[in-house]
Amino acid sequence: MLSNTKLFFAAFLLLTTIAVQAQVSVGARVGYQLNNVYTTEGLDALAPDFHNIDEVNVGLVVEIPVAGGFSFQPELAYTTKGFGLKEGFDAELLGVNLPVSGRAETRIRYVEAPLLAKYKFGQEALKAYVAAGPTLSYASSGQIDTYANVLLEVDLGSVPLNLDNINYERFDVGATVALGAQYDFGPVTTFVDARYYRGFSELYDIPFVNEKVRNTGYGFNFGVMVPLGN
Repeated sequence: MLSNTKLFFAAFLLLTTIAVQAQVSVGARVGYQLNNVYTTEGLDALAPDFHNIDEVNVGLVVEIPVAGGFSFQPELAYTTKGFGLKEGFDAELLGVNLPVSGRAETRIRYVEAPLLAKYKFGQEALKAYVAAGPTLSYASSGQIDTYANVLLEVDLGSVPLNLDNINYERFDVGATVALGAQYDFGPVTTFVDARYYRGFSELYDIPFVNEKVRNTGYGFNFGVMVPLGN
């Protein structure tokens, strides 16, 4: 696990070195995202209450000009993916029906590397852009957060997941598409975008039902970039 994480950082340092040579921009971003798993109709019938989990992600960005409005934007991010499940029933207490429910949220921490082709268009200072490309992710750790609700929600704590013991596929290959805008404040460029992610890797084979799940999610990001060189 450690060696793979080091590999991601080594690749990003190499891209940064290239950026210095090409006089391009580097920066950072932070975002809010909603994640879930893509399921089949069969799995929905067994567990219809899959719901989104929300998380904050952070990342480093390098933008390398190619030609015209086109550029290559590799990133390195730390993010969380997963899903939530909720089950409920009614319990009677002193002649009153009380709603009782349990909620579990699976959260898998990933080191993620989107490799985006980007096209910018618009005014000199204010530009819109579209971006898309493959995204490589590696799951470093995971946990399940559990909650109970009887009138009030109670946090029951977290259970760590051993991803190797449950045969969880740590490597996730997917694709990211983004639509955003950026504005140049002198040497500093700020940007905002909306993104959608879809994983292609089969992460976990659910026992007995021969069903597999894949990551999916969407979110919003804000970031800044500064040019390197002249």
